[in-house]
Amino acid sequence: MATDPTLERKILLGGTLATAVAFLFQLIAICTSQWLIIEIPKPTSFVNKSGRYLFKSSSGLWRMCRVYLQGTDNSEVEECESHNLFPFEEDIEVNEAIDSHYLDYRAKEVLQIDYTRTVIAFTIIALVLMCIVHSFAFYTIRRPRYIIKRLTALLHFMTAACILVLNEVFVKAVEHEREHLADRFPDGGDSEYGFSFVFSWLVFIVFVVVGLIFLFVSHKRKADMGEDDDALAQEDEPMQLGRV
Repeated sequence: MATDPTLERKILLGGTLATAVAFLFQLIAICTSQWLIIEIPKPTSFVNKSGRYLFKSSSGLWRMCRVYLQGTDNSEVEECESHNLFPFEEDIEVNEAIDSHYLDYRAKEVLQIDYTRTVIAFTIIALVLMCIVHSFAFYTIRRPRYIIKRLTALLHFMTAACILVLNEVFVKAVEHEREHLADRFPDGGDSEYGFSFVFSWLVFIVFVVVGLIFLFVSHKRKADMGEDDDALAQEDEPMQLGRV
């Protein structure tokens, strides 16, 4: 017995609305700096040249924010700076003075920049795929041909794969910072992933699940084996082009 066309459209519409909400969550994650949060238990152990104490820092895909304690009253001052994706040689040499005990600091700094570039590249690809997949999803709801459903499912999986790579590369970047870049990850600092990172993983799960839904309902129907009012079976029949 053929699946109820109305029920199937409701399922696809519900899945598409879920990915639309997930798209908004991914935008929130991308635009916020709460991917990684670092807190210094003893801020007096890490003092910069201005005499301020680094208290807390949070970083995202595009920028890093640091909170310092200064003055006798330990007032908090927050400073944010964007990630320099294309630094000049002079910029890397200046940073080398911060951790001169690393003989190959320049190589480690360049590797960190490569991690950041990779994360941003897959972020852009994922956003483009999200726009494309929603176009196909809404078209599938209107014209539920099985081949379009399978293509839409594939686009969902491709989007999820980009988000997976994005998240995993970010984890590798954090591990690299912890081991080699003390100016970004001070010794003794306690770190945790923020809500932006959690949002990104939730978006990954949503796109995988909805992709499976589109794949599950993509079986081809035969009009001569379906019921008389099976509109989905009629949609899956070959289209006659040109004059007969």
